[in-house]
Amino acid sequence: MKIDTTLQYINQSYAANNANANTTANTSADQGKQSKEPLSDSINLSATTRELQKISAASAEEPMGRADKIEALKLQVQSNQYTVNAEQVAEKIIGSIMTEVG
Repeated sequence: MKIDTTLQYINQSYAANNANANTTANTSADQGKQSKEPLSDSINLSATTRELQKISAASAEEPMGRADKIEALKLQVQSNQYTVNAEQVAEKIIGSIMTEVG
């Protein structure tokens, strides 16, 4: 049986690279401690992302009077006073079908 020695070389190379990276990281950390300036991260958002955040925030807010309207509808349904206009429902259904068909 033949043992492939290339894996041994790869492992040695990997170990050497990690040792160098750790030494570099420690040196950078020591320099950061000496500078006494707080390190901070920053992020730059594109204009599209900022617009999407504004839209998301606006849609999360409840429109004025919405809660009152919902409460009134609940009371009507509970007291069996809520009526459905069949013509309006039919028009909405046909309108949605027409927009889907094109």
